[in-house]
Amino acid sequence: MTVSQHQPPSSPGRLLTSGQVNPAVALRPGFDTIASREAMRWARNVLATAVPPLAGSLDQVVMLRDGHRRLALLELCDGRWLALKQYRDSQGAWTRKWLQRLTDAGFAPPARFAVTPARGWSGIHHTLVTDVAGGHPWTHWLRAPAAGCAAAVAAADWLIRLQSLSVTLPDRTRYRAGEQLRWQAGRLADQYPDHATRLLRVAETTHRLLHDNRQAAGPGLVPSHGDLHPENLHVTRGGSPTVTAIDVDTAGLRRPSYDVGYALAQLLVASWMRTGSFRPGAGAGLAFWRRWTAHNGTDADAVPAEVARTLMQSLHFELITYRTARTALLDRWLDIAEAVLADGLCAAFHTLTTVQEPVP
Repeated sequence: MTVSQHQPPSSPGRLLTSGQVNPAVALRPGFDTIASREAMRWARNVLATAVPPLAGSLDQVVMLRDGHRRLALLELCDGRWLALKQYRDSQGAWTRKWLQRLTDAGFAPPARFAVTPARGWSGIHHTLVTDVAGGHPWTHWLRAPAAGCAAAVAAADWLIRLQSLSVTLPDRTRYRAGEQLRWQAGRLADQYPDHATRLLRVAETTHRLLHDNRQAAGPGLVPSHGDLHPENLHVTRGGSPTVTAIDVDTAGLRRPSYDVGYALAQLLVASWMRTGSFRPGAGAGLAFWRRWTAHNGTDADAVPAEVARTLMQSLHFELITYRTARTALLDRWLDIAEAVLADGLCAAFHTLTTVQEPVP
C-alpha cells in the first residue's frame, strides 16, 4: 500500500504516472515514514467507521491536503476511487444528508447529471466518504474555446436539471445575505479608501436590487448548489458530456438567480487567474447564460446583481481574508461589476469576449 502527496490527477485512474507526481513529495512503496503510516492509519480508521465493508480494501492513499481538515483520494484494491473530506465539526453529516436526498431524487450516476454519492460518514473522525467525480473540472476546458462552450452548455443543463428537482433542502436565502455584502464592502473600503466610493456604490446598488424588493412577490425557491464555481463541476469529454458536482456543503433552497450569477462571476475569476484574460470565461459564460435563459430564465433580472455580489465576495476573500495583496483586482473586478449592473449581463460579457487585453 502506498501514500502519495501531490495535486489531484486529471483522471484518478491514471494516478502516479510519469510527469504527474512530484518525486520530492511522493511516498512510493517501501517508503516508510511516520507521516505515511499516520495517513494510512487515518484512512483505514475512517473507512472502518464510515464504510466498514471497505476497510480491508484500501490500496493507496493520495493526500491532497493535510492538517486538521484533511482531504484525500483513496484507491481500493478493485480499482475504485473514493474521496475523504474532513470537517472541523459535524457539518459533513448534513452534507451527507443533502447528497443522499439529491441522489434519491435521481441526481446520481449513471444519470448524465449528478452529484457524487455519499458512501458514509465517520462521526469520530468528522470525515465524509464519497465517490470521486469523473471527467475534468469545468476550468480545464476554458483554454479550448469549442470545448469550453460545450462544457458551459452541459453545466447549464446540469443546473437546469437541479433547479427542476423536487427535493427537501434547507432554506438558504439568508446565506451571504445583504448584511454580509455591506460588511464586506465596508471592510474593503476601510482598507482601500481610494476605492471606497466605488465599492460602497456597487454594494448599495447590488443590495437594493437583491434585497430591498423582497416584500414584493418574488420567484419561488429552487434547489441550489450554493458554491457553483467551475472547480466544483466536473465535465467529461464527448458530444453528450456528463456533469457531476462535488462539495455540496452549502446546498439548499434559494432564488434561481443565485447559482447562475455565482457561476458566471466565478467563471470570470477563474479565467483571469488561470489564463490572464477574461475572454475564455466570458465566452463560456455567454454560452452558459444563453442555455439557461432559453430553458428556464426565471429570476433572470436578478442575475447581474448576483454577479456583482460574487465579485465583491471574491475581492474580500483575496484582499481581506487571504491577504494576497493582489490590489490590481480592485479595478478589474469593480469595472465588471459596474458594467454588469449598468449595461446588463450580455452586453458586459460580450465586451469581455472582444477586448484584446484584460479590463484595465
